[in-house]
Amino acid sequence: MHVKHLFFICIFALCSSFEAQVQLRGLSFWNEASLDIYQIDNHLSQQKTWLQRVSPDSMGIFNAQLDLQTISTLQICSSNKCALFYTQPKGRYLIELPEVEQQTFYNQDQQDVELLFYQLDTNDINYRILGFEAWMDNYIADIYQLKDIRSNEFILKVLAFKAETAMVYGEESNVFLRDYIKYSVGLTIDNFSVIGGPSKDDKYNFYLQTDSVDYAQPKLIEYAQLFYENYDSQVELKVRNALDISIQANSLDGLIKALQQDPYIYNVAWAEFVALVIILEGEQTNRIPKEQALELLMKLSKEGQQKGLRDAAAYFWLEKSKLGNGQTWSRSYVEKQLGLRLEPNQYLYLHHYIPGNQKCIAEMAALKRLAERYKNKVQIITFVQEETLWTNADKKAFEGANWQRMSLPKSATLWQQLGWKNSPAYILLDPQLKVLYLDALGPLPNARTQTIDLIFSQLFSN
Repeated sequence: MHVKHLFFICIFALCSSFEAQVQLRGLSFWNEASLDIYQIDNHLSQQKTWLQRVSPDSMGIFNAQLDLQTISTLQICSSNKCALFYTQPKGRYLIELPEVEQQTFYNQDQQDVELLFYQLDTNDINYRILGFEAWMDNYIADIYQLKDIRSNEFILKVLAFKAETAMVYGEESNVFLRDYIKYSVGLTIDNFSVIGGPSKDDKYNFYLQTDSVDYAQPKLIEYAQLFYENYDSQVELKVRNALDISIQANSLDGLIKALQQDPYIYNVAWAEFVALVIILEGEQTNRIPKEQALELLMKLSKEGQQKGLRDAAAYFWLEKSKLGNGQTWSRSYVEKQLGLRLEPNQYLYLHHYIPGNQKCIAEMAALKRLAERYKNKVQIITFVQEETLWTNADKKAFEGANWQRMSLPKSATLWQQLGWKNSPAYILLDPQLKVLYLDALGPLPNARTQTIDLIFSQLFSN
């Protein structure tokens, strides 16, 4: 064994005082100065909650103490790699982040890496999950060749595996493990397309007749997403027509009621889950216009029965409403949610101002002159975090600034939408609220002596 590994394990064995619920000691071969640990509570949105940053020492060793009261899904990430694992209360984990070949992925920012465990307790959730998955994978490998040549024998083998699984785990008291195994079987053993396999009715009755949707259970969410994929094209014509009418009317209530008519949707909680999937798929395929999808997502985030559903809808709303060059800001959101008055046929120049910031104060005179030059052509709106105190210099700087000013709390989602990292900062949108410049020039010359007048002169030259 490598000397570094031996030293690492010996240090861990000597540690005996653990104040936190979860103790983590790691050895990283990723050559990163810092690593971030995240928790994933919602497996539909996959939203990460940042927990802690650790800094490996010269040997790559790092430590973390985490106050986690339930079985949790964690990720430990570098700038371009992530490793996923589970923790249980009072768990002690000795892990290695192995060196891996860097790969290029075209549709994901970070490479998924399998971490290594040392001295893992046999009662730990990771040990038991890995043990079950190894057993199931080996069993499938042994019988898979029978699937097409002797399908009857294959089905009998599948039934035997399911019976043995039920016998081993049927009385399992760990709900997370029990459901993880149940839906893992659903995603593999019960998902083979073979004569004599479980029908759609069988799958629905066994896997999806639950009173609520457990958004913290990764395998349940994965199974449900697969079952309800492109579901609006699978429902009966009567339900499909009701869905279409509800979507056209932008009626969330109508959409939920229409889905409840389907025999494979158990209750309101599941109808809301399927509605969210349909909205996301519809927006992606342009069947549902983006602004309409955003309105439906906003309604779900406020009216959804389960917190997990509301959180997922809010996350997707925020992700899809973030501004980028060429994207369109939701007019309904700007006017109804923010309560801003938009002038017809005018460009929108969004301004980020921080009270007390000398650069912001110094730029106000030029911004007021700009507003006068392009009056009736450009509408300026200033955004300020409401927690910041205004100085007399700020108040004087805004004298004569006859445009809308909006104060929002630091926690408001608008700041994430606009993505401002410093101040003063500007965003330019056209009269249809399409983003022309996410990092627009300001009214004072930059390092290249350019100002926003350069862009406005081009826009208004005709």
